[in-house]
Amino acid sequence: MTGLAAHLVWARRALEVAVLRRINAGMPLLDGRSPGDLYLRDEVARARLVRPTLRPQGAFTRSEAEAGSALAEAEVALAAAGADALSRLALRLGLEPRTRALLTLALAIELDLDSHELAGVLIGGRRRGVLTAAAACDTLGLAPAEVAAELNPAAPLRRLGLIVVDGAGPAATLAARAGLAGALCGETRLPAPLDRAVVLAAPAPAIWLAPVAQAGIDDGAAALRRQPRGVVIVRGPRGSGRGAVGQAIAARLGQPALVCRADRLRELEADADGEAARRQVLSDVLAEAAIRDAVLIVADVDLLGESGGLPPWRRVLLTAHPGPLVLTSSGRGGDFDLERPSATVTVPRPSLADREAAWAHTLATVPAERLPAPATTAGPGGLAAELAARYVLGAGAIAEVVAAARIHAEVVAGVVDQPALEAALGRRLSLDLGAAGTVVTRKARFAELVLPADVVDTLHDVIAMVRERAQILERWGLQRHLGISRGVSALFSGEPGTGKTMAASVLASELGLELIRIDLAAVVSKFVGETEKNLGRIFDQAQDAHAMLLFDEADSLFGKRTELRSAQDRFANLEVNYLLQRMEGFDGISILTTNWESSIDQALLRRLNFRVRFPEPEVEERMELWRRLVPAEAAPEAPVDVRALAERFDMTGGYIKNAIVRAAVIAARAGRRLTADDLWAGALNEYAEMGKVMPSTPTSTLTTTTSPSPGRSRRGTP
Repeated sequence: MTGLAAHLVWARRALEVAVLRRINAGMPLLDGRSPGDLYLRDEVARARLVRPTLRPQGAFTRSEAEAGSALAEAEVALAAAGADALSRLALRLGLEPRTRALLTLALAIELDLDSHELAGVLIGGRRRGVLTAAAACDTLGLAPAEVAAELNPAAPLRRLGLIVVDGAGPAATLAARAGLAGALCGETRLPAPLDRAVVLAAPAPAIWLAPVAQAGIDDGAAALRRQPRGVVIVRGPRGSGRGAVGQAIAARLGQPALVCRADRLRELEADADGEAARRQVLSDVLAEAAIRDAVLIVADVDLLGESGGLPPWRRVLLTAHPGPLVLTSSGRGGDFDLERPSATVTVPRPSLADREAAWAHTLATVPAERLPAPATTAGPGGLAAELAARYVLGAGAIAEVVAAARIHAEVVAGVVDQPALEAALGRRLSLDLGAAGTVVTRKARFAELVLPADVVDTLHDVIAMVRERAQILERWGLQRHLGISRGVSALFSGEPGTGKTMAASVLASELGLELIRIDLAAVVSKFVGETEKNLGRIFDQAQDAHAMLLFDEADSLFGKRTELRSAQDRFANLEVNYLLQRMEGFDGISILTTNWESSIDQALLRRLNFRVRFPEPEVEERMELWRRLVPAEAAPEAPVDVRALAERFDMTGGYIKNAIVRAAVIAARAGRRLTADDLWAGALNEYAEMGKVMPSTPTSTLTTTTSPSPGRSRRGTP
């Protein structure tokens, strides 16, 4: 006999003996298959038990002695059967013989029709396919106290999640956990709803990993060989290949990898009904890993924590897990306070050479017909070099992007070129900043800017630094020699409406990046440490998503640090210090805008790559703004004297835009097309709201055919 067969035969024989023993003792039996609740005794019960429908492959033995002999033979066969899945599970988890026997009974009732029927006869009534504590006592010859001890929540069967118990006392029912039988029979799918968060991973993907990551695999596997109940923490940025390192460690140990995504685990917990059910989700994950003799990999374990680290109940469950653990983390903390031997493997942010090698290796797996012609992917000037210089992605993220682009190319009969890869990259990246940030959807262009030439030239320098930073910082060694980070930062200062936000939008458009405007009111918190936590989340997500951050009106957060006069001053200074550290370590682009550069902390100003001052527009620039900001569809039919508007209204572009909108409202209310008179009125209204003195030039100077609109007051006109 192989597999579970010997266990099932033993369970069937044990149940037969229990049924016959009860009959021979003259105890009534209740047959749940009968139309009514009929008590069957002795010969009647025996006649019912030997029906072919109950035992299609042969009649039951007719005496207790014969049944006992058959049970003894089954025990001998079970001992000779060798190491099947259930025996290995019992040995691995250290289950005592009676514990294993109880688990075998529960499994047999689920898998074997004879055992299923016999259990129904043994417990009586119409309950089918269940095992009660009392029936377990009869079948295994155990005292009620012994079975009760096995069913205790702290005992292995329940602590490890191998059985589910309903009720208490002799009538308590027990059943094998959902999916246990399938797992022992080789089923790789996990039971629902765990399959939403956990997967039994395929063999580790053959992605390119830097030599330091390869060494980490060796170290992690060696640590778990020395301490089978140890934990390896794989640290590194998202997409760096942490998951591949964890799976490679499992492969080195010769064990499957059970990968649990922490974000989806949190979703399952949120769907659970009640605190006990919520905590049971993680217990079920740990049970699946123990059952399958798998290395449990918890991806992004930081998401399971709180401000003070992992909650105590999570630490208790993870500490008690009988198998090896691999935790992947993007943080820099300790060992998560797990009371088990730990080792740390660090997967660093990839260098330019690492990224180029990873792109070249991964693109080489794409069929030649799916690559652009000429299929130049490696070497200087190739696709791999271009992508490596532009995107700071780890090997894991690169493998995901290429796989997604390849699938898409096969669907649309396309090729895996740079646009296809960048589109796949955009689909992969996502931001979830909640109320703290919004995506600026408008894609402005340089042609829309009305700025002095030196300001425009500086903006082009910002773009050049972003595009050429691989050359400047890595190939030329400035990053190593001068300690300069890859992050690009700039301060845009100037009066409201001078074009700071539009300039940021232009940079994002030219670089093909998402522009995220950060709402500092939602970031700054009165609670100690919360502001830093919010900022950390913003920078982490922007880093992963290759987004550009825009801190509008940044002086509210980036203001000068104050002298320590109170605890509040100390915490405020800590926030600025933290912000400086994150900006220096940020591998993306951050733009700060302010109306008053003098209010920004000097330490921050020194660390910025660019400081761009946006002056108020002169007359010629205001004229150009009036021309550009009025759309062609709404332009007045008669020519407008934009010089008169520019000379009389000293306004920045933002206020001119508001004036044009106000003019459009006036025209729409009057049911006619926009006129020069409306533009003058809109400018007057905006000027009044700015608190400036009204110019006295009459509207008749704007056009040669202008006349005041009837019934409309023009404030500030004679």
